[in-house]
Amino acid sequence: MSKPGSQALAPQSAPEAAAWWLRLSARGDLLISFAIAVGIVALAEALARAEAVSPLVLPAPSAVWAALLDGLSKGGWWLHIGSTILSMLSGFLIAICVAMVVAGVLASIGVLERIFTPFIVAFQSMPKIAIAPLVVIWLGFGDASKIAIVAISCFFPILVNTLQGLKVRDRDTYELMRSLGATRWQMFWRLRLPNSMPYFFVGLKVGMIFSLIGAVVAEFVGTASGVGFVMMQAKAQFDVPGMFACLIILMILGVVMHFLMARAESFASHWSADVSRASA
Repeated sequence: MSKPGSQALAPQSAPEAAAWWLRLSARGDLLISFAIAVGIVALAEALARAEAVSPLVLPAPSAVWAALLDGLSKGGWWLHIGSTILSMLSGFLIAICVAMVVAGVLASIGVLERIFTPFIVAFQSMPKIAIAPLVVIWLGFGDASKIAIVAISCFFPILVNTLQGLKVRDRDTYELMRSLGATRWQMFWRLRLPNSMPYFFVGLKVGMIFSLIGAVVAEFVGTASGVGFVMMQAKAQFDVPGMFACLIILMILGVVMHFLMARAESFASHWSADVSRASA
């Protein structure tokens, strides 16, 4: 004989058990990833200590860690890391603002989209690293050229994905809002913008990667600050552990940016759902 209330608790316990299992699976995946990373580091350390690989090709992880701690402890690296982050965020935000405005205009006026699409495709197909020397000549050796290169690098992925998202809409909801006399702004805010969020964040994730690449390329080409500049100095001194330490810093920056973008996407998905429900 079942206890009183056991049947009532069953529907509540099933979702809780499913959520618990998902959390456990996620933690298990993280542990597997961590174990793989530890195994790779241990293998590299063993190969380096056995001198099976030249230190110029694969330095010992312990030497890389020592170079990283040495660079951070001196304090100079923090200024270079801050310079890279500032240029990344500045160029990324400029690209987002301009891309959203341009995508909104092109999606609303089909003639303009057809006219400017060939120019967008042509400029997107051109390697951005080829533009970097010109930007340095135009804007000089400083943060302005670095921010411009970052903005150019991540502008078009954001633009193309946002434009595609703004053109996707539910036909039934679109016809209903038209029949109710919705204005162009209401159609954009209540229908097109919420539906474009998945595409928009795909563009942001790609653009985020390009922003980091653009910042490092700019620092390679002609600036006196940033993680890329530190790498160039380490290369000139044949400091391979220092170069690997810079790569670790760049990987950490990329992971942190990806995590923040995932959190922003989670927040925006709730917002777009709320807006879509409000328009129904």
